[in-house]
Amino acid sequence: MIKSAGALTAVALAAALLTGCSSSNPGDTGNNSEAGPVTLTYWDFMDPSQNNPRSAALKQNIENFEKENPNIRVQLSTVSFGDMISRLPQAAAAGQTPDVVKMYAPVVPQMAAAQVYQPLPGEAKQITDWLRPVDKLADKDGKQVAVPYDYRTCTLYYNDKILKQIGAAVPATWDQVADVAGKAAAAGYTGFGTGFSGVDNSAIISTFFDCFMSQVGQEISNQDGKATFNTEKGKEFADFLVKLKKAGGMSKSVVGDQYSTVNDGLQNGTVAMAVLGTERLLTLQKANPDIKSSTLPKTSNGSDTGSTFGWTLGIGAGSKHAQAAWKFIEYMTGPKAGAVMATGGDVPTRSATFKDPYFTTPGAKTVLEVSKFVEQHSEPHPYPDNWIAIAGGLAGAGQELYLNNRSADEFMKIAQDAANK
Repeated sequence: MIKSAGALTAVALAAALLTGCSSSNPGDTGNNSEAGPVTLTYWDFMDPSQNNPRSAALKQNIENFEKENPNIRVQLSTVSFGDMISRLPQAAAAGQTPDVVKMYAPVVPQMAAAQVYQPLPGEAKQITDWLRPVDKLADKDGKQVAVPYDYRTCTLYYNDKILKQIGAAVPATWDQVADVAGKAAAAGYTGFGTGFSGVDNSAIISTFFDCFMSQVGQEISNQDGKATFNTEKGKEFADFLVKLKKAGGMSKSVVGDQYSTVNDGLQNGTVAMAVLGTERLLTLQKANPDIKSSTLPKTSNGSDTGSTFGWTLGIGAGSKHAQAAWKFIEYMTGPKAGAVMATGGDVPTRSATFKDPYFTTPGAKTVLEVSKFVEQHSEPHPYPDNWIAIAGGLAGAGQELYLNNRSADEFMKIAQDAANK
């Protein structure tokens, strides 16, 4: 039975830390998770009670797992990404992390450095059909701490109706995006949706930046973890933002806009274009049939290849139920759960999943197309353990650019300096 705690407030989270996030039942000792009934605590940013395909898939998968494992119950707490980032290190320091942690791939190294995870059991190495390498999901000692839950990359979403209204073709370069965004803005729309808010750990600007750096072939940080993106290649990203602002293509609320704000704008038809993750495609197109997607506009080197990222699952440090936690993680990333997850638009991470009969049905067409898109138009890369600082620096630099007319050079310096403080 799923027990969703809903969105945890700061008070509720504090209470959880005081009472202990890793559940313990009478008779449970150590990692002997098969000795008796076990309740796993699980933090996920997604609320399974919401009315959308991805939430429905999560709810179904947890219910199916519990049916197949009657001695294991999953107590899910819906925790925002921002709260996870701030609370998990605190929970780890207190020895009270949840049994299972869902975490955004770029932040795994940062959470590993904060000792949020324990290494995965030896059984994890027996899974060899991951579609992307998993060696970067490790702690500083090289021990694997997480496995990929889904794969995604960036794509250009555009409102086909708006582009036709203004007589514009789908832009093939970033210069063309700025031009089309200006025309859409003149027609009363937000030309290109992005945001410089730090509320959600600057998710939209950092995701866009991550893919853009992959396009131009610029490393974000060096081996010492220092941000190193303030180069001529990297500055092409800031050049685009400056051109976009000058064209009038940004929303007047860009300083406060978040990932969800832009997503909502695409759904309700007020945003002409935006770069978001491929996982939004199915939901967006169901909400607004005018929304289409394409490869990323090319950078000056002709590249349209972004980064491969997504969410991961790992076992919390100090979990008393590591065996049961791994069983749950193995199930949630396995073929049966992966096929259900695909009904919500997420791309599964194991090749065995695509042998499920679901993928021969018309309903799987979109996910198969997205999976192929991710494979052909993205590449994985390692992330530093200060990704949140980098994201925050980008948001702050964006606010300066918009409010104080900062140049591209100033944007890059502000962003990199903030990341390296």
